[in-house]
Amino acid sequence: MDIAKYVAKARPGVVGGPAEEKRPLRERIVLPVKRHIFINKDSHPEADVYIAIHEAKDLPETVPDYQVPHFHNTDEFYFFLGNEPDLSGLEGQIKFEGKVHKIVAPATVYIPTGAVHEYKVTRGFGSVVVLFRNRGYNHVDKQPDIDKGNREADKFAGYILRAEVRPTTEIKYHRDTAPGVRYVFIDGKTKPEADFYTVVRTVSNIKPTQADYVDKHTHNCDTYHIVIGTGENLTGLKAEFVIGGEQVVVESPVGVHVPARVPHSQRLIGGSGHFFNIVPKGNYNESLM
Repeated sequence: MDIAKYVAKARPGVVGGPAEEKRPLRERIVLPVKRHIFINKDSHPEADVYIAIHEAKDLPETVPDYQVPHFHNTDEFYFFLGNEPDLSGLEGQIKFEGKVHKIVAPATVYIPTGAVHEYKVTRGFGSVVVLFRNRGYNHVDKQPDIDKGNREADKFAGYILRAEVRPTTEIKYHRDTAPGVRYVFIDGKTKPEADFYTVVRTVSNIKPTQADYVDKHTHNCDTYHIVIGTGENLTGLKAEFVIGGEQVVVESPVGVHVPARVPHSQRLIGGSGHFFNIVPKGNYNESLM
């Protein structure tokens, strides 16, 4: 297989241009976050998700609203990671139908298809990973139903999930020789109706002698990884992938797409940062072949 087409460096996100999707931004707004595009139809032509990062640093004391209320034709997820060792240190807010809900990292926000929302970071330092379940997403501007937002506030608050620290061995083919801390941001246990799995492994000062901790395995669906470091522009973390019969070493920031039914394994081999494992199914073990 041509492994190069499944691995691509992240690129800066810019507003406008032939490769950029229409975005729900307020007019003449200056974004307080720096955007990095990890996986989309241009970088990974066969991938069926969209993944970007909003990097937050040097925020103004008061962050203005920068999105307009809108909804999407597919589910969306936000993964909030702060720059502190325990992934704290970043806060934000999301309005569901006009009602404000606070977000404190490390956390996931699940946004079901059709839910009217707008979000922003509010304070701190860190990254917000923005993921659409389907790369063919679009948005429709829509004014919120304030009564609905108040009436269903508890339901919407339930879309904000605190990340959980769990052992590596709860999933097959992974061992506790894995470095760092494994944070489960969303899976079938935390939000069954989302039917999605995302974990983040946070590591510090990994060495090339790091032992193997993932056996080669195969999924019945496409899977995705993004690698981000703690250095400038998300640099600073190195990983080794074996996809099919080919091996490749990647350096952050990078996005990796592993097609369904292709055997693969991975290992972090240098630096500090965060490694994402993303499976579009709620139960990781049930995605295995």
